[in-house]
Amino acid sequence: MKRMKKMVVLLLLSAVAWVLGLSVVGTVETAYASGGGANNMNVVFVLDGSGSMYTTDKDKLRFEALELFLGLSTESGNYMGAVVFDDGIILQQEIVPINDRAAKSALSQEVKRAESNGDTDIGSAILTAVRMLKESGSPDLPSAMILLSDGNTDLPKDKSGKKLEESLHRKAAAIDYARQKDIPVHSVCLNANGKARPEELREISDATGGTCVEVKRAEDLKDVFNQFYNIIYSTKTMNLVDTKIPRSGELKVPFSIPVIGVKEANIIINTLNADTSYNLFSPKGYGYTRAELDAMAIKAKTFTVIKIQKPQPGDWELVVRGARRDQVKIDMVYNTDLSMKLEAVQTQAEGQKAAWELSAQVWNEGEAVSDAAVYQKYPFWIVVTDKASGESEKLELSQDADKSLGQYAAEGYGKYKVQAFCEIDGMKVKSNALTLQKKNTAPVWKDDPVVVDKKIHLFSKSLLNLDLNDYAYDEQDAEEGLHFQILESAFDEDTVSIQGDSTLAVRIKTCGDGELVVEAEDAAGAKTQVQIQIRTASITGYVVLAFVLVLLLAALAVSFPVLRTYVTVVRGTVQVLTFGEEGTDQPVTFDGDKGRMVLSRYVHPSQDIGLRLETCYLNAGEKKDCIYFVAAQGVYCDQYGGQKKKKVCVRAGMEVTISSDMDFANGIRISYMPYQ
Repeated sequence: MKRMKKMVVLLLLSAVAWVLGLSVVGTVETAYASGGGANNMNVVFVLDGSGSMYTTDKDKLRFEALELFLGLSTESGNYMGAVVFDDGIILQQEIVPINDRAAKSALSQEVKRAESNGDTDIGSAILTAVRMLKESGSPDLPSAMILLSDGNTDLPKDKSGKKLEESLHRKAAAIDYARQKDIPVHSVCLNANGKARPEELREISDATGGTCVEVKRAEDLKDVFNQFYNIIYSTKTMNLVDTKIPRSGELKVPFSIPVIGVKEANIIINTLNADTSYNLFSPKGYGYTRAELDAMAIKAKTFTVIKIQKPQPGDWELVVRGARRDQVKIDMVYNTDLSMKLEAVQTQAEGQKAAWELSAQVWNEGEAVSDAAVYQKYPFWIVVTDKASGESEKLELSQDADKSLGQYAAEGYGKYKVQAFCEIDGMKVKSNALTLQKKNTAPVWKDDPVVVDKKIHLFSKSLLNLDLNDYAYDEQDAEEGLHFQILESAFDEDTVSIQGDSTLAVRIKTCGDGELVVEAEDAAGAKTQVQIQIRTASITGYVVLAFVLVLLLAALAVSFPVLRTYVTVVRGTVQVLTFGEEGTDQPVTFDGDKGRMVLSRYVHPSQDIGLRLETCYLNAGEKKDCIYFVAAQGVYCDQYGGQKKKKVCVRAGMEVTISSDMDFANGIRISYMPYQ
């Protein structure tokens, strides 16, 4: 029957195309992307709170890792939230602006208080997190998720396997949404007891463009969260010292702050001795008081972060005092807001030769840097890439008073991508990318004149849209497209006009025959004209005849399956269970009937199951070993991976779960057994 229907459809389409002489006009779309700005993000922490964490992380060092991440983040501009989970959601701390130490501390304390002894349901946790990012995250910021677990999805109390199936379904839905919205999931597997399988976390991270790290000790969680901070915020951790306190009990640690680029300097002091103290001295010799340092510091059991906001450039010194031979590790992480702007001016365009003067200027926190010392001290260069061959070359830039300068010359007809780079004390900065074109030629019309010969009929659309890029081309602007305008026209503006840059809109049913002159202009200003002739012919009589023929053939193709729906008998036994928030109702079993078996005739649930059974019915399938569940409003089924369906196949011997929502909180379960 299906093969016959396909053949009928093909015959219909062929007949209509032959009679009407239909044609398809394509369009070209160009996408543009932009980015940049300060290092602020939407971040959700998804932390395992199951019972096994009491043994794999008995000292609760995961909270130390969280506090380090929060301590490194900028004092304003970030949006953060948290999910703590076991076999359910223990804590859902909604995403809020994190603009001071109090907000960071509040988030950390909420996470610490959320503890449990349950099992592990990763799917529900990450689905909750992506929904939070969708509903509460700042739409102006990119997003990321950090997932920590000491195992994998494990629901041993679920004897039926339904909860496991639902968890996997939620995980797939979360991964799909994260992919669509470019949300990387960075995961860490705490495999302290050797029982965890990192494959599940690695699969989630790989699928979303994130990073997965496996660690054997809870002590390493802090380093992994530090690594994730560097990845998410595009910065890096610099080690200043990793040694023991000398015999004098005083360790002096010098460090330098670059002349520009550092919005915040985070000094991380790692020590296990709570009695360790420190002093900080600025380049001008200013010594911070204990009260000032306490106001700048975030302290945890194993580390202290001293955050220096807008630090003065130059040579600083940190003095650490503690017990002799205590191990001390000190790192530094910058929070930056550096960018660079590249400009190009064409200085020669004779013949095939072309030359450009390039200038690159650094911007710090939204302001142009004009300090000559920056451009003299640090290296600046450009990379030129031939778009046709993909080959690149690197050219050094020379230093000027308030920017870096360079020149580029070329011959021929290609396009080149040019981008500037610099490195300021380990901070790598890149500019916007420019496209340099060596030579420009005028657009070319494929035909002259362009003839638009259109057959019209009773059912034709009144408006014909022609993409003029299909009729003209330009060697240098093939990707960007051309700009068109009408110079002369035998039609009024309401009948024939240019919409946008390239669409010729023609009211084809009323325009009649006529001519117009159109000009094509490329991005460099080169222009070419062409005459366009519009010719129309009416074929309404042929269309009516074809339409009647189509209706007759369609009636033959459709009538048989429609009639079959009302006469075919379900030859078997059906069992239906309804479930909701109050539990599962008693199963209802009934024999098959003819035609549409409306479920409200057989099943009367005692609670709200989210489905209107009077609009749902069962139908016999094409074969004896299946029936169909049909719902006009569409439902979710555990067999279709989160897709909403109006028709669900129930095969013999299988139980199918159907719900009105993706979480499968309520609904029905249907099984079918044909007669022997």
